[in-house]
Amino acid sequence: MSLIIGTAGHIDHGKTALIRELNGFEGDNLEEEKKRGITIDLSFSNLSKNDENIAFIDVPGHENLIKTMISGAYGFDACLFVVAANDGLMPQSLEHLEILNLLGVKSLIVALTKCDLVDEATINLRKKEIRDEISKFKNLQILEIFAVSIKDRASIDELRNYLFTLRAKKRDEEGVFRYYIDRVFSLKGIGNVVTGTVIEGSVSKNEKLFNYDAGKEVLVRSVQSHDKFVDNAGVSSRVALNLTGIELNELKKGQLLSKKGYFRGFREVDAVVTAKNLIHSQSVTFCVGAKNVPAKVLILSQKDDSYFVTFKFQSDMFLKFDEAFVLISDARVIGGGRVLNPVLEPLKKAGKILFLAALLKYDFVGAFSILKEAHKNGFGIISSYQRFGLSHEEAVDVAKKVSNVFVDEKALNIYDLSAIERIKSVVKFMIEKNEFAVFSAQSISLKLAWASQNLAQKALDELESINLISKNDGVYTKKGVDISKLKVRLEEKIYEILESGKLAPTAPYNIYDELEIDRLSGDNALKKLTAMGRVVRLEHNLFITRNSLKMALDKLREIIKNQGFVNVTNAKDALNLSRKYVIAYLDQLDLESDIIKQGNDRVFRG
Repeated sequence: MSLIIGTAGHIDHGKTALIRELNGFEGDNLEEEKKRGITIDLSFSNLSKNDENIAFIDVPGHENLIKTMISGAYGFDACLFVVAANDGLMPQSLEHLEILNLLGVKSLIVALTKCDLVDEATINLRKKEIRDEISKFKNLQILEIFAVSIKDRASIDELRNYLFTLRAKKRDEEGVFRYYIDRVFSLKGIGNVVTGTVIEGSVSKNEKLFNYDAGKEVLVRSVQSHDKFVDNAGVSSRVALNLTGIELNELKKGQLLSKKGYFRGFREVDAVVTAKNLIHSQSVTFCVGAKNVPAKVLILSQKDDSYFVTFKFQSDMFLKFDEAFVLISDARVIGGGRVLNPVLEPLKKAGKILFLAALLKYDFVGAFSILKEAHKNGFGIISSYQRFGLSHEEAVDVAKKVSNVFVDEKALNIYDLSAIERIKSVVKFMIEKNEFAVFSAQSISLKLAWASQNLAQKALDELESINLISKNDGVYTKKGVDISKLKVRLEEKIYEILESGKLAPTAPYNIYDELEIDRLSGDNALKKLTAMGRVVRLEHNLFITRNSLKMALDKLREIIKNQGFVNVTNAKDALNLSRKYVIAYLDQLDLESDIIKQGNDRVFRG
């Protein structure tokens, strides 16, 4: 069992001293921390018992270090909230409670410290004050209040024993690994090391990860968790990773490590915020994980202290649906909330508010329905993990519950049924304009970039069922067309177009588009023409009729007669052709027995 317990509370209330008594380790480990007598960065230590481990994160209480406190609180399973019995709750105490409430750290164990300095009546008064204050926060729950003193060993032992009865919050063991870097350093003989809390999934030795903020793939050389080298580590683990493939100066606090391909970065995201007196276009510091960045708040709607907003950032943010954050302004916490839409979604304001309201309730069927209506050409769910916290399988299951949709499980696209009707209209127009049109689901999908191949196939199946088209040799034609005559006609039409292009014939795919034929049928016709010798293939997408090729070679020979040689430069000038065609013809000329190549020039042999 692995559990992460953070400490929070006022600067002078003895958090670090309490941790030292619990596990014999003093978390403050930087020279400046020792010198100033306060925790100025996150400090970490462990308490083990048999196969159980508690990782302590001691966060700073100083008001100027509130961002660091937030980055530590992000991964807590529970919080050891420290209040000195002689002082009671202080302003920093209340601010820490607000942060814990906003980040969803629900479980509090209150340690009433320095009880040796006060009498029993004061201890009871402090307990009542603490319960009354914490009851004002709807997300916070006091599990227990312990009256302790570092001079009373029994009180420390009682608290320690209780902590080992706690269990970690349920987190997604099967999810994609996510980890915000909260410390970066280099160790001699080891290399670059980062630390952080595993938020989701797991990480293994020799695994490849992606640093999204740096845009670099990294290799995990080793994994250390709870002061031991391990092969892998899962959620709720404090983990140090030895990374290769990236320089020390490229690693920064707040960067996201995860698997490659799961997240895209955006400079606009939508969220729900709980705050008092939030102002439209207000500049704030957006704190998520160990990342703190400037942002501008655009209010979409408000109901009491709850807002739907769009955040605008100065750089890409790789956020995930339902991710918690805190907002700071003028060094004070002003609110917080959850990310609802972590990608740029160009919905109109009214539609976006409905969309966010559905996401707030985890009503994914409703959210998908809104997207379906807004995107008549379909929308993708390939990024469903980032957008909705859903696997592809879960997103497909949701999509199937939406009314009047076609779900392409292979392409991971969702379409309103009207998309099928629009494809059918396109096909009807094709066969009316050209009764010899040849097409397939693939060619329709290429023609209509928004349409997946499976969607196109569905439309073709429906047209075939009403006898408008028929399938022959894997392609479709207008019903009643003789396929054998059609093949001959295609060959002649392709030959005519190539011949009309003379020395600058168009590419095959342009011919196929002009004739409204699918690529397979066109390729087969070209193969037949090439086998017959009527057409010559010079390059991958360069075909020319034999007559035109002879004309090109004759012109190149004429240049040699007049200038003594031919090369790319004088051939381009004489033939008024692009470099692509000239090089292809010169390469063909090299195959002629009466031509010899001298450097870049071609001349007559002997």
